[in-house]
Amino acid sequence: MKRVRLLLLVVTSRAFVLVVATFFPIPSLTQTQTSSPDCRLIAYLPPMATFGGPDVTGNRQTEVGLGFGGYGEILPSPCIHAGGLDWLVRWRRGFSDRLDLGFDFITNDQSDGSLGGTGKIAVRYQVTSGFRLEGGLGAADGGDGGNVNADIAGVIGTHNPTNAWNYYMSLRLGASRGCIGCSGTNHAPGALVPLGVIGTTARISENAKFVMEAGLGGIFARQYSAPAGYIHLSFGVLFDIRNSRK
Repeated sequence: MKRVRLLLLVVTSRAFVLVVATFFPIPSLTQTQTSSPDCRLIAYLPPMATFGGPDVTGNRQTEVGLGFGGYGEILPSPCIHAGGLDWLVRWRRGFSDRLDLGFDFITNDQSDGSLGGTGKIAVRYQVTSGFRLEGGLGAADGGDGGNVNADIAGVIGTHNPTNAWNYYMSLRLGASRGCIGCSGTNHAPGALVPLGVIGTTARISENAKFVMEAGLGGIFARQYSAPAGYIHLSFGVLFDIRNSRK
């Protein structure tokens, strides 16, 4: 248990460091010419879906999720708005009644025709019955040299298993940074993306529930002339695989 708590501390602290480093001002990058706007899409973010309420997987239990979604980047003029479609796979394993660990992986099909994938290792900790903290570290590759990413989030809501419907909200801060020092590669620019999400879960059976959520946020990247908008939508199914041993 001490090792798991140490892992939680390492993941969340490194995620915070990457979030800060992504937007740390570097003079050589900020002193660019505005006559030729940079309209490249940002480096791939980690999977940004909350995909469920503030509860965690129970001790020695497993959670598996399958989802589909989309996102949009509302870029400042003269750049053209962009977006993409995602398929999500989630796996979590409970180490206690408050703590679980696992991964998220999504495939990205962007509107500019590029294909890629991004995944993260994620830790979730249930602070109280209706409040959860989580963080993740990940990497992605979209054919532009790859990048690293991270996120931290807080989730509040209801998770009464006897209710047909439960509701949740989350505030997430995601960051991505293009491959550093990749010679001969025009890597995607990094960005900082705060995202607010509201969602609901509907009980399908004792061990399965439908999930649907939508979110709105912003994109802060040095190459854009102004902050851009970010739209998020996802839905899918979560399965609870319970340990049959007593």
